[in-house]
Amino acid sequence: MKTTLLRSTLLKSITIFALIAMLSIPLLFGQSSHHGDIGAGAGLSYGGFGTRFTYRPVEQLGLFGSLGYNLDALGYNLGVQYHVPSQKRLSAYLTGMYGYNTVLIVDAVVMESKTTYFGFSTGAGIEFKLKEKSFLSAELLVPFRPQAYKDAVDDLESISFEMKDPLPVAFCIGYHLKF
Repeated sequence: MKTTLLRSTLLKSITIFALIAMLSIPLLFGQSSHHGDIGAGAGLSYGGFGTRFTYRPVEQLGLFGSLGYNLDALGYNLGVQYHVPSQKRLSAYLTGMYGYNTVLIVDAVVMESKTTYFGFSTGAGIEFKLKEKSFLSAELLVPFRPQAYKDAVDDLESISFEMKDPLPVAFCIGYHLKF
């Protein structure tokens, strides 16, 4: 069942990424093309502990995909960024993505399990330019956790498991190289 859910989620993610890419095509005309960057980091937008590849067809738009280890399995996200135009060392952007956004780990004498849940996340980030071709990225994200996650937590609480509520926001940090 987990494999079927993973395939369904992957198909949805690929569809969303393709839709975002197609919607960005009109922006390409009349504007110069910019390249992208690749970064290593930690957080949702890196798939857990992993990498993020961002392609910027135009100055303000970034399309990204990430892949990493999320303490359970392979985590991934696909999304879009809107960069606020800036010539300074510090710049801001808004982001939205679909993919892994929480992991539920149960480690008890009577039960052990790890489950990855997928959904949408949105937030804001900053880029701090270090040199001409590198920068640090930090994000504050709001994950919209799926109903399946909430149901699993309710089920565990109903059989007297003590649960720690997750933070309502997630933090990401990474180091990137432009190309």
